[in-house]
Amino acid sequence: MTVNDPFARLPEVATFTVAGRTVTDGAAWPAEHLSAALPGGKDLSPQLSWSGAPEGTKSYAVTVYDPDAPTGSGFWHWAVADIPATCTELPEGAGDDTGPGLPEGAFQLPNDARVARFLGAAPPAGHGPHRYFVVVHALDVESIGIPADATPAVLGFTMTSHTLARAVLVATAETPGPERIEASRLIPAPADAVFAVLTDPKGHVDIDASGTLMDAEGAPVTRPGDRFVVHMDREALGDVPLGRYDVEVVITKLIPGEEIAWTVEGRVPPHARHTFGYRLERAGDGTRVTSYYDWSEVDEEWRKRVDFPVVSEPAIKATLGILERTVRRNAAA
Repeated sequence: MTVNDPFARLPEVATFTVAGRTVTDGAAWPAEHLSAALPGGKDLSPQLSWSGAPEGTKSYAVTVYDPDAPTGSGFWHWAVADIPATCTELPEGAGDDTGPGLPEGAFQLPNDARVARFLGAAPPAGHGPHRYFVVVHALDVESIGIPADATPAVLGFTMTSHTLARAVLVATAETPGPERIEASRLIPAPADAVFAVLTDPKGHVDIDASGTLMDAEGAPVTRPGDRFVVHMDREALGDVPLGRYDVEVVITKLIPGEEIAWTVEGRVPPHARHTFGYRLERAGDGTRVTSYYDWSEVDEEWRKRVDFPVVSEPAIKATLGILERTVRRNAAA
């Protein structure tokens, strides 16, 4: 999320007050005001009431806008125009399909999903917190004079020269991202040849894309519970100044020719408990290899110390490329 103010380049106007029974400035949307596509979401518009609009106010408009949506232009969730100046409240649910709580003369414009109703918050998973500007605009005209099928952007543009004041309340929402990333690559080699690299401690060093694995000691692993030692140096990452140190790789899953997974244990518990792994599937004349990294069971102490994930999807993809190169070289040796 970037800190951008949707009103920064508009003319300065007076302010007044807006409040809601279920939504508070700076706080998260309650579940019922989230999109119905999310758990607990109902696409229910909030109750809003306002006061302190300046003299000369002849109508209001209400908008809900997310400037943090990954669109380049934000996302309009709700827009209501031509609310009479005598109205200072919208009941909860007024933004349903038929606008049951809207005063006479007011109408809803199609939002950015092109439906004329309130659409609840639904930030993309893992995109971080989003802000939702809930705004009551006090206008100097009884009707803003735009068609009912106009966009909220057209409403905003038209209101610019008619806005006397704004009442602003900012709600927030965030959808946690999946605590797992994966990447796949088709390697033109049999699964056994790929698996031979993945079960060899020195094979892990050969395919490392981070530059942190210096060497490894131990026999090829054959079953869950097997261990080997890896000599580490984090200098390439430039994050935590641990210098050179050793970790133990502990195999957590091993199905020959199909899947291998492991976690890493350092010198001092608690251990992080993040998991690395590879799944192998026969595909034509080769093997589709999926590399994954899962930090869903990471110890809370580690979550306080380190920002997860510690590897990225591009890094996983790079490892798959190096894996293919290593398998090719082994076959040619």
